[in-house]
Amino acid sequence: MSTPAHDSKHRQSPADSPADTPADSPSRGTRRRAKGEQTRRKILSAALKVMAQEGSRGVTHRAVASEAGVQYSLTTYYFKDIEAMIREAFLQMSEAMQPEMENMWSIVFRYLGGFSAAQLRKLTVREEVCDQLAQYATDYIFVQITEKPEGLAVEQIFFSHGRLSPELHRMGAEHRAKLLQPLLELCARFNRTDPEVDAELLLVTITALEYRYLGVPVEQVDREFIHRLMRRHIGWIVGLKRA
Repeated sequence: MSTPAHDSKHRQSPADSPADTPADSPSRGTRRRAKGEQTRRKILSAALKVMAQEGSRGVTHRAVASEAGVQYSLTTYYFKDIEAMIREAFLQMSEAMQPEMENMWSIVFRYLGGFSAAQLRKLTVREEVCDQLAQYATDYIFVQITEKPEGLAVEQIFFSHGRLSPELHRMGAEHRAKLLQPLLELCARFNRTDPEVDAELLLVTITALEYRYLGVPVEQVDREFIHRLMRRHIGWIVGLKRA
């Protein structure tokens, strides 16, 4: 699907004009294109910051240009359509999250892979697994709250804001599905009847905790409470009567 932002890559910007880039200087042209892409990414990062602070309605060319520290004309050159800017900014954020998420889940599933099905039926093993998974979850949530609050704020808007366009709602739904999928795989290891219910409840719990602490000073984030809540919830999932 083509967007104005994508199409802009194929138009010649003032910075790439022939007068400034001789035909026999490919390295200069490459540098200018790299600088243009850097500016474009800077604008997208600024759009996320504005959206996190002001909501989707606060994302304007002027607000983004001010946040990015670039000329107003550059934001309109790269993104004539504000929705295209928001769409690409969210996509950039979502894609940037993937490597970290994949690494975290590889650790979780590698840990679980160390237990046989027979071992996982033992109460003592399930208690051990519950403790470890609760620690993984607590560490993840704490990092999101303390180091990536901007991303959480934008994510919350995409998940719950009623004024987004159908296309942005679709993107939010796709992003949420990516978060849900590994949770479903986790829950299916302990519940073969309706793991989708456990996965949905777990995602709701995690995101509720993350959004609860948005804007709260780091020193006031109650890590112990997060751990207790996650241990109780994961205990239900792994089959402990009371975790």
